[in-house]
Amino acid sequence: MCECTGLSWTRDPKKQGSILRAVMQRLKVMQVTHDLAIGGLQRMVVDLARTLDKNEFDVSVCCLREGGIYETVLAEHGIRVIKIAASSKPVDYSCFWKIYQILKLERPTIIHTHNTQPYIEGVVAALMAGVPVRIHTDHAREFPDKRRYMVAERILSHSVHQIVAVSDETKNDLVKYEKINPERIIVIFNGIDGAMYNTAPDRKRKLGELGIRLEGGPILGFCGRLSVEKGITFLLKAMRMLVDEFPYAKLIIVGDGELRVELSLEIQELDLADNVFLLGARLDVREIMQILDVFVLPSLREGLPLVLLEAAAASVPIVATNVGGNRLVVRNGVNGFLVEPGEAETLAKALRKLMNDKVARQEFGRVGYDLFKRTFTLDQMVENYETIYRKYAMLKNFGEKRTVSCGSLHLS
Repeated sequence: MCECTGLSWTRDPKKQGSILRAVMQRLKVMQVTHDLAIGGLQRMVVDLARTLDKNEFDVSVCCLREGGIYETVLAEHGIRVIKIAASSKPVDYSCFWKIYQILKLERPTIIHTHNTQPYIEGVVAALMAGVPVRIHTDHAREFPDKRRYMVAERILSHSVHQIVAVSDETKNDLVKYEKINPERIIVIFNGIDGAMYNTAPDRKRKLGELGIRLEGGPILGFCGRLSVEKGITFLLKAMRMLVDEFPYAKLIIVGDGELRVELSLEIQELDLADNVFLLGARLDVREIMQILDVFVLPSLREGLPLVLLEAAAASVPIVATNVGGNRLVVRNGVNGFLVEPGEAETLAKALRKLMNDKVARQEFGRVGYDLFKRTFTLDQMVENYETIYRKYAMLKNFGEKRTVSCGSLHLS
């Protein structure tokens, strides 16, 4: 440990919190996100906001575009949501100024931004408003990105105290394409609350609620944004290859997005109306996940998707594409199968193996749950972010030139 103006800085997170509370009031933390619609990034923001130690952190969430279905979850936990006034123009060039005005009013100690627009607009506003601590998390996207975004992010990397990547691949992309110093980036895996999966719903009842008949066939599931990068069209094509062998198989698709109408038409064209169900955005993903035989993620690119952690926590075997952080959660042939993206036939082949083998599904589910408990719990994620918040708040409180160590932290 080290001495910091008479205070002993300890590796024990609880003692760290006690020290901080002795010298300052609750740290005000503002999370900045695009919106609160259904999505992995948004879910991570919500889980982090609601789980941070309320004795130590006063949390609010700022949305740049709109709110969304997760507003109700935050409201239930007493967390304020601040929404930027919508602009009538396609691009709101005054967004940073609107955030600046909010920051001047709220006066947070820490601003924590998530992905590109919140990063650029939020950090510029935070610099103008004199926000002491600036943290950013990159949740992964397709690289190379637009040049102006990459240049802006590289410049702003010198003005944030910590950049967090959700996987090693995401960190590598930031270093490779944006030339950000790797020493400025740490990896913190996403995490979810496994306790939510301790009680499983009645399968027949839940399917009845969803308007789906239980006919004895295997039930597959997808959850995520209905967008091109999720590769859902390849899943539909794979399903078409499987229904002759498994006529009572069901595919449940949870989520919304720009492709909803297009996917609905594709389902009709492939004659899959009796097998595939588009349910839209829902808050009962936990229960739906627990009635699945196999979870499928056919994405063309990913960061570290929370839906894979949910599947693992629910002891559901997974078939996913070998992109981004998927391979961190899915060990090929151990708790699921990894396939190459954009290949419907390969996807169908992997699904067929699990659909035909109940024993393998059960074993894969058990191994996946063990992996989740070791690496991807919400408590682990939140503890790592709390440690970062404490570290930089302490540095700012006592001067950045003073050396403060947070001990040997496991952040990835």
